[in-house]
Amino acid sequence: MRKLISLIFVLALGLSAFSFKDKTVLFYIGSQDKSENAAISLAELDLATGQIVLKESFKTAPAPGYVSISPSKKNLYAVTGDNKISAYAIGTDHKLTYLNSQSSEGMNPCHVSVDPSGKMAFASNYTGGSFTAYTLAADGKVNPPTFSQQFTGKGPNEKRQEKAHAHFSAASPNGKYVYTVDLGTDHVMNYVVNTQTGELKPNPAQAAFEAKPGAGPRHFVITPSGKNMFILNELDLTVTACSINDVGVITAIASYPTIPADFKDPSTSSAIRLHPNGKFVYTSNRGHNSISAFQIKADGTLQKVDEQTQAIKTPRDFNIDPTGKYMIVANQDKDNLVVYEVNAKTGKLTFKHESISAKLPICVAFL
Repeated sequence: MRKLISLIFVLALGLSAFSFKDKTVLFYIGSQDKSENAAISLAELDLATGQIVLKESFKTAPAPGYVSISPSKKNLYAVTGDNKISAYAIGTDHKLTYLNSQSSEGMNPCHVSVDPSGKMAFASNYTGGSFTAYTLAADGKVNPPTFSQQFTGKGPNEKRQEKAHAHFSAASPNGKYVYTVDLGTDHVMNYVVNTQTGELKPNPAQAAFEAKPGAGPRHFVITPSGKNMFILNELDLTVTACSINDVGVITAIASYPTIPADFKDPSTSSAIRLHPNGKFVYTSNRGHNSISAFQIKADGTLQKVDEQTQAIKTPRDFNIDPTGKYMIVANQDKDNLVVYEVNAKTGKLTFKHESISAKLPICVAFL
């Protein structure tokens, strides 16, 4: 009997520890702050209440705008205003320790990502209009670039597409392909990648996907199956549903407006995220100051299911916690975060509250 009671007690402790672990989730906040106080911040989201607590800030180079966390959760990578990509170790206490930096090989890097194997990182230089790839060392440091490409050309929007503007780069879920968005020329470049050597080559099946002229592709998400891509177009405020075949070729299916047709004030789309359950896509819109929700249909098409504007102001980025329960919206022009609750069955959003202050937040990355 004593053994049975002891076993029950041990199991109870284990369950208690598991439940306690899952009560909160941590995330890092990238900032456009260019001052000497520029920092990446660590925050904690309470999954029971949706409340956020700022835990700590880690001083960096100016404007540590976009950050990306390695699949192992042991490293964080940031692109900064001094035109570098920097590597940090994530400690067991979740504190960041600077490891090293490499040149982004271009002006104003605006995005960084890590491939699914954790062996490579990719940086997109907006002002420079170039894309750079790196291998990552076993200890998480960034090695010198293995590939860099300068894009050229322009688009019909004379103000925003006067030259190439690389904006986002990411690998396919299987790690075979890397796609890079050029907002300036309305292209999504398509590469075959060797993660062992860091070598990239234009995909012989499709060197580039051509978006609608003037659309201004900015960001994209790919479903876990790797068969569907959704491209957010900044300039014409649409999201384009696409299919991806077995050799990495992107084919457009249909495009959908992210804001109402009768909204005539200046507006641009900014971020796109996939719900953890893979059933919904969300986009953020500046000017209109909204989050739009779309259900992914079985054939890869989209159906808009919701639109929210409450307490949203210049939502440069947002993200959904790994459990799929809460969405955190980063208000660049209000210097704060806003929390929405997500209905995982319908995709609809419910406003919870305005949360902590954060200086010029432009990236939310969950640990």
